[in-house]
Amino acid sequence: MALSQQCRDWAYLLVVGTQLFGMLVLDFVAFYPKFLWQAPSAPLHFLVTLRETYINYSGDPFFSASQHEPWFEAFVYIEIAAQFPLAVYLAYKLASARSTSGATELAALAFGCLTGMGSVVSCFHLWHLPEDVLGGQQKMMLLYGTYLPFAVIPALMALDMHQRLLSRIASIEAKAKKQ
Repeated sequence: MALSQQCRDWAYLLVVGTQLFGMLVLDFVAFYPKFLWQAPSAPLHFLVTLRETYINYSGDPFFSASQHEPWFEAFVYIEIAAQFPLAVYLAYKLASARSTSGATELAALAFGCLTGMGSVVSCFHLWHLPEDVLGGQQKMMLLYGTYLPFAVIPALMALDMHQRLLSRIASIEAKAKKQ
């Protein structure tokens, strides 16, 4: 039995919302003005504590390194330029009670492709890290529990949105043929 479109949209909202939260509290902190987060008395210093807690718990090598590898840093810039605006738009649209529009489906297709691609690259990198860099249990937790869901679910979202857009196009073409 296939999930209804509304159920799928709620699942996508959960993933988009989680991604948006991760961007704001983990990925983008270094881009915020330092006076907002660096000093212990700064209003956003709790983000430093949250990030350190995540690193200590997960051992995530992408965040525990003092400097990101160039390919990962490039993905962070892609997040800022494309994924973040798409995530904000999609969170707003998917949270509404209305059915998705063609514009929302196109944005979700782009978001799914970008997020899926970045997560696949991260999974591939994690998979190939040597044991002395990332232990087996930590590697499996990060790979299967943290990064792989952000490869699989956005890829499924992209396929679903692609099919929705194809249906819209087919409907428009059928109407045009009737005229």
